[in-house]
Formats: sequence, structure tokens, C-alpha cells
Amino acid sequence: MMKPKPRSAKRFGMGKPTSLKELFEFYYQEFKPLYSELAAGNSAPTETLYEVNAAFDHLSRFWQYGEPEAETIRCVSGHLKRGCFDAFKIILKQTSDNHDKLNKIDTSIIDNGRFDHGMHALWSEIRTLAIEARCREGDSRDVEAWHEAFDRWKEVYVRCKRFDREFFLNEHVGWARKKEGRRKWWLRVEGIVIGIVGSIAASAIWQWLAHSSPSIPPSP
Repeated sequence: MMKPKPRSAKRFGMGKPTSLKELFEFYYQEFKPLYSELAAGNSAPTETLYEVNAAFDHLSRFWQYGEPEAETIRCVSGHLKRGCFDAFKIILKQTSDNHDKLNKIDTSIIDNGRFDHGMHALWSEIRTLAIEARCREGDSRDVEAWHEAFDRWKEVYVRCKRFDREFFLNEHVGWARKKEGRRKWWLRVEGIVIGIVGSIAASAIWQWLAHSSPSIPPSP
């Protein structure tokens, strides 16, 4: 019995597709999962839909008008690349929003501060890689810029998923949120009690002063 051929282990961040086979592998392994993830959360942007439409239009020209295969691959992969970059940036923005939400909670009580240390270290790493990825973006015809930027964005994406899994969706965050909610409730109660006690004390002092000095009118 013949053994099935193993799937290619090529990482597309290491280079542009150079054949129709690699182009469709890129679509199924890279673009489609990202697009499906955003669509599942109703976050698929108009720009990404435009890139899909443009890519399909260029692909059709290969059969309809006999456009050279190399030119077709260059144009289609360029549109799919930009669509992936858009998706990476949206996911980065979502992770940034999740980081802001966590900052509004006192998570320092989780794991004796190790949770906060790990969270801020990972977010700093994500931001650094995102800056590098943006700087390496370039013309889709520039092979080096194409794959280096894609590599960086893939690293950002992997870390964003890790951030959500290990920190934003951490089971202890809910506990910290409830504990902080109770603390804020007690602080409000304390504020009200202190305000009432302060008013009573101020009124008593005023009455005492009024009785001690006839020139001071009594408190209303």
C-alpha cells in the first residue's frame, strides 16, 4: 500500500507563493482561517472583503484572458497578503482592548502579582513585535518585505491568542472582578457613613459653638 504524501511543512511567512498550488495553500492555511475568525465575531472589515473580491478578479483573468501565471500569482497573493495584514491588525486591536479591560481590574491579587507581571511582559512583547511588523510592511513585489512582515505579524497573532487564553480568559479574572466589586461597594458604603458622621459631627460642633457664643447663629 502506498503511503499518503505528507503535507508541505512550508511556512508561508518565509516567502511568497510562486505557483497556483502554493497560492491556494496560502489561502486555505493562512487567509481563510483569519477571515473565518473575524467573521465568526462579526468583525470582518470592508477592506478585507474588498481584498477577497480583488483577488478573485485577478484569479479569473488567468483563465478568462490568459494572463501569465506569474503575474496572476503576484497580484492575487498581494491582495491576500493585505487582507491578512488587515486581519492581524484587527486582532491586535481586540487584544489591546482586552488589555485595557484587565487594567481596570485589580489583578495584582492573582497569583501574588505574578499574573500582572506576566500579562504586562507579554503585552510589551506584542507591542514591540507589532511595531516591527508595521515597519517591515512594503510593496507586495518586494519579496523580503513581504515575508518578513508576514513573519512578524504571525508572531504578533500567536502572542495575541496566548494573551487571551492565559490572561483575558483566565479563570481567576472573574474572581478578582467580583472581589474588586465587593471592595468598591464597601468603599461606597464607607463614604456614605463617613459623610453622615461628618455631617452630624459638624452640626454638633456648630451647635456647641452657637451655645458658647451668642453672636453665632444656631445651625438651621
